[in-house]
Amino acid sequence: MAGYRSAPLPRNWKHLRAHVLKRDGGICHACQQPGADAVDHVIPAFRGGTDDESNLAPIHDGVPPHCHRTKTANEANPSRRRPTTTHPGALD
Repeated sequence: MAGYRSAPLPRNWKHLRAHVLKRDGGICHACQQPGADAVDHVIPAFRGGTDDESNLAPIHDGVPPHCHRTKTANEANPSRRRPTTTHPGALD
């Protein structure tokens, strides 16, 4: 089904998540505000994005403004998509 990953998260997900949140100071990659409480796949896993730390960034999910929910809805519905931007940590 489009919009969902087919593989489970890696075994070290809790460690990787904590590292990414600390690495970026909890700044949400979607809205650039502090307080991110989750980690997002910049390129979604269902679109071939990896679990590599270079493809992960902090994002608000369980706390307002719920950027992860908005991003996921936009990715699932092509008519709602905004232009894509390159993650600041991505390699050219």
